[in-house]
Amino acid sequence: MKISDNPVPRGPADPELGGISVVFPVHNESFIIEQTLRNYIAELKDRVPDFEVIVSEDGSTDDTKGVLERLAEELPIKLFMSDERKGYQRGVVDAISHATKPWLFIVDSDYQFAAIDFWRLDQYRKDYDIILGMKAPRRDPLYRILLSKGYNLLLRLFLRVPYRDMDTGFRLIRRDIADQIAPQVHYMSFFTAEFVVRAHYQGCRIIEVPVPHYARKIGSTTIFYVSKLFLICLQQFFGLLKLRKDLLSKNK
Repeated sequence: MKISDNPVPRGPADPELGGISVVFPVHNESFIIEQTLRNYIAELKDRVPDFEVIVSEDGSTDDTKGVLERLAEELPIKLFMSDERKGYQRGVVDAISHATKPWLFIVDSDYQFAAIDFWRLDQYRKDYDIILGMKAPRRDPLYRILLSKGYNLLLRLFLRVPYRDMDTGFRLIRRDIADQIAPQVHYMSFFTAEFVVRAHYQGCRIIEVPVPHYARKIGSTTIFYVSKLFLICLQQFFGLLKLRKDLLSKNK
């Protein structure tokens, strides 16, 4: 699926659709988090009538906490920090619990998605419950691309869902649906994939929208490392089997 050549208007967002909580899960992003927050706030502040920015820091060991504390004195962000490393899945769920607006815009904090591409998703809010930004193409190391393709293929085959990028870090979700489904997510490490699968089985309206994806400018992914790939793949596979069993038992 290719990115549309048609220009997407940069707002304003329709106030009748409700406000938006912009949620950033953060772990060890001291070199990029300031750029991420400044760019997203600059893009949305005059175009989204009602929005808030929630930053959920997850036990960082670099200077991320210090950077965020400084930014919190200047930028309109709600900052929640943790002394322990909770992990990406729990970090996202905790961040969602702090949101107050009818919509959640959950974005990975490494700025591999540009703020301006929010509008590619926003145009579908009227007709869908969950809008997923599908990376087109994915700008990651080859091993991550192969892992993601294989992972999504297994999800489609085992769970019979039609989506192609279920682990995306760029998603717009109705908060009432997130509040209902997020607490059920616990079998798989990648929050979005299991969330999307469960939402699909519960009849939610879901669409994938191609968006540009950019190479990481600095640092490395904090979700997993190459040396742990085999163990992670094994854990994900068993998690997939447990999820399949759970879904089948509820749909008999």
